[in-house]
Amino acid sequence: MKSFPIHILSIWMVLTLLTVGAGCSDDGSSNGSGDADSDTDADSDADTDTDTDTDADTDTDADTDTDADMDTDADTDADADTDVDTDTDTDADTDTDADTDADADTDTDTDADTDTDTDTDTDTDTDADTDTDADTDSDADTDTDTESNLWDTDVDTDAQQYEGHKFRGMQVVDKDYLLVRFWDGEVVFVDDGLGDCAYLSCNEEANNSAVTYGPPLDTGAATTNANWTISSGDDAAYGESGANPVAVYRKSKLNGMAQMAWVGSDYTYDTTMEHLLYLQLPSSLVEGATYTLEIDSSTNTDVESVTFTYDINTSPSEAVHVNLSGYYPGSAIHAADLYIWMGDGGARDYTSFEGNRVYLYNVDTGTRQEVGQVTFGQSNGSEAQGYNFVQSNVWHVDFTGTFAPGVYRLAVEGVGASERFVIGERARFEPFRISTLGYFYMRIGQDNMDMTPVPRRPLWIPGEDPADCTIVVTDMHPYRAEWSGGGDRWDQPAFFAAYVKPGAPENNSAVGGHSDAADWDRHLGHVSNIYDILLPYILTDGIIGDDDLGIPESGNGIPDVIDEARNEVDFWLSLRYQGGYSHGLTNADSTTHIMYQADNTAIAAWANAVNAAMLAEAFRIQGDTLLMTQYVDAAEEAWNYASGLTEQMLDDVQGIGDGNIRGRDLKATAAAWLYNVTGNTAYEDALYQETVITDEESELKDSDGFNQMYAVAAYLHTDEAIHYPTLHENMRASVIYQAKQKEVNYNESRPSRRATDNLFGYFHTAQNVQRTIIAHSVATESNDRQLFERALVLEADWGLGRNPANLIQMTTAATALENKRSIENAYTTGRDDGTPGMHPGHTPYLNIYDWGSMIMARPSWLLDSCYPTDTANWPRAELYFNTRYVWAHSEFTPQQTMRGKQALYGYLLGIAR
Repeated sequence: MKSFPIHILSIWMVLTLLTVGAGCSDDGSSNGSGDADSDTDADSDADTDTDTDTDADTDTDADTDTDADMDTDADTDADADTDVDTDTDTDADTDTDADTDADADTDTDTDADTDTDTDTDTDTDTDADTDTDADTDSDADTDTDTESNLWDTDVDTDAQQYEGHKFRGMQVVDKDYLLVRFWDGEVVFVDDGLGDCAYLSCNEEANNSAVTYGPPLDTGAATTNANWTISSGDDAAYGESGANPVAVYRKSKLNGMAQMAWVGSDYTYDTTMEHLLYLQLPSSLVEGATYTLEIDSSTNTDVESVTFTYDINTSPSEAVHVNLSGYYPGSAIHAADLYIWMGDGGARDYTSFEGNRVYLYNVDTGTRQEVGQVTFGQSNGSEAQGYNFVQSNVWHVDFTGTFAPGVYRLAVEGVGASERFVIGERARFEPFRISTLGYFYMRIGQDNMDMTPVPRRPLWIPGEDPADCTIVVTDMHPYRAEWSGGGDRWDQPAFFAAYVKPGAPENNSAVGGHSDAADWDRHLGHVSNIYDILLPYILTDGIIGDDDLGIPESGNGIPDVIDEARNEVDFWLSLRYQGGYSHGLTNADSTTHIMYQADNTAIAAWANAVNAAMLAEAFRIQGDTLLMTQYVDAAEEAWNYASGLTEQMLDDVQGIGDGNIRGRDLKATAAAWLYNVTGNTAYEDALYQETVITDEESELKDSDGFNQMYAVAAYLHTDEAIHYPTLHENMRASVIYQAKQKEVNYNESRPSRRATDNLFGYFHTAQNVQRTIIAHSVATESNDRQLFERALVLEADWGLGRNPANLIQMTTAATALENKRSIENAYTTGRDDGTPGMHPGHTPYLNIYDWGSMIMARPSWLLDSCYPTDTANWPRAELYFNTRYVWAHSEFTPQQTMRGKQALYGYLLGIAR
């Protein structure tokens, strides 16, 4: 997350700056801690490292630089000065400190409904054959179609039929309620790749506009019972004359946002709204009967009559929540939930439905089989950090049995059907592939204009693009006293400019690495991406070694996940200066196009040793001895450099997304991986000396300052002799114990059934179950293995659609899941690049707390659109706003919201195989 100083700029200057773009997120920024000013403090709010000083004040700098949003390179606020505070210290404090300022927790349920594109009903399978084979160009379509009609699209036929209308369709909630959706309008985007902002992830006013569909819905008339009439020639309870609903409930929120002109001290925005009306029926619908719903014109509707047949097999209901990507046949659990929150109508009570039958309906054959029944799950309540995700009691409609690969719906007696989903291996493959693509589209310097979508630009390759781009070396790093108190220093090239080394030395060989959202800086917190990209590959002994995921290296004989991690590893090695290891690069100065390189640190050397050693282990598993040796050499060189320093920074900390890691932890982790790839017992001895594991219940990581999970994973999976058997057994026992205590056991107490740990701060879309992944890989008891797999599946399901919004919580444009309901607009790359939508594989924060004074930093501005207005009582997981511009809500950082699910999706795919 970034902070922005006050600037009074002309519109011309703003637009000029926007073309450079330096996003707005950055998490780790300041030293390892996440909190610019707490670099030496082991606790330094362990988690989220994005410096979001959640304090109500967070924006004490009314500041926010005019171009804040469009990633206009932080530099523009060279005077990072003024805004010392916006560093939203979203970290550990958010969850450990009930109070902590904006304290995302407790009240975090202020939610709104995210069913922006609810495909209300019958889905036309416009893309039954998404199998065009992914060739190498990230082109989503990989060969996803080995199982009949995979991912038939869930495009809402009503939405298609009523495109351009305010009325967007009607669907059955259950036998006693109907749901009608209205859009006052929507925001459309130009995406032809021709404008001045093409490929640059910036914004031009002409490239977005709000389209309205006549006068807005008259919500007063729309919530008047007499303005709705339901009739039926099949159901005598309604008859030809019809009957009115007994009550009409509503929820509304913003569904589109266009950024317009700069006026005064902020941009102006055009927005559009969606409204969901819940009609409580006077008599239950009869299965197989046909009904007509008539809407009075006083509501300002542009469709006054719609006819439907109630069939639980084919009538999608928003109350049935499933994994939209699908289910693996042999999974430890096939989970689905039943609940719905109806705005001012509150949560639907499904107590009387308990015991109702659940069916699996085969879309292709039109046949169904009974697979379960409605059972009560958990009572409504808050979860991690006080978030209330669902605001409802939850009933389970899990299904069991033996299922052939195919396309299905889950049908619940008396309710209706889920959206379509796949049963088959590809249900686990495609999320893994899309997540990996998400990392690819965060790469910097990828000149692949022949791909679909096209990677973003500029490339920021010195001397190439922009032609005057250079990297100048400084003696500034996060552990110097001057670092503290100034906001996100990585976004302040002017701050670094004051610390250029004598002679202004340049390092123009630095290329690559993964950035955050629309940013360009690359600081040491990003190395954690390497660890979770490689973790599932290593733990599954290379079984997810696919070489056809659609990145440029696909087909080169190296697994694509190794190529993706290698890009980051090589970037950090390219930052070497006079034998040492740099702490990172800033965003570029928008005028000079200079990026500044931070000084060398011991902690960066330890990190490079981990990076290269873990990559070497992956190459060892793949069987590439040459590349394994290359990275073993690089790891040992970094190890020797750090070991030879007087100040080895063993107790200093570095933020890595969901907490901190110390120099000592990095040393232990490097030692563990180096032992695996060399067999040199000196490394095993070093691991023994630095380990935090002392008994069978030891913590592997702590929110206040240490993390040795990856060291534990390495030692538990070594093929070398174990010379410390007690340590080895304590590690195995501890990871199993801690996985249960910190992750798995939440399945039973949380209404969501999520297993993620409690360390996600504001970023509740993060899915961190690495303890459980490692525990499953070393568990020897079948009951434990099933327990761990069940927890992993439940966590994955949540982010893939089994949530209140029925939403895949990542972007999916240009992939086989693009027609499923998913994140459409987010503060990320892929704008105006010739391919509709944003780049795939990105998971926004969906934060609702203000981090600044401009609208782009104030999710509360979005919340103000909601009805009911008491957003604290909305389901927290429904508050997704379809915006590209409010970075405090829809931005992300890979090490906060992507790497956990990368490890999760990869590991689940691996154990399925």
